[in-house]
Amino acid sequence: MDMFNVTEIRQNASKIISQVIKTKEPVMILQRSKPVVYIIEANAFEQLQEKVKKAEQYEKIETTKKALDQLTQLRSRMKMQPDSTPLIRQLREGNEENE
Repeated sequence: MDMFNVTEIRQNASKIISQVIKTKEPVMILQRSKPVVYIIEANAFEQLQEKVKKAEQYEKIETTKKALDQLTQLRSRMKMQPDSTPLIRQLREGNEENE
């Protein structure tokens, strides 16, 4: 990956952008020797955005599955107990051990 400082961008912006488009490789922009910006080709950016969106959807699905599993376990524990008071006390105290 090529690296350029902000001054080089000011002087050679068109050349650097053409390089990114031609090589499809990102370019790192440095300010005071620290990376501050990456220039990437538009199609690569759009693909990254799509992957992020899919990852967020996957995370929501997994969170929902976990919540449903916990609810199923709670329901099964409630059916096993004739008196729900110990279960409620256990849940209130944050102790979720299976009995």
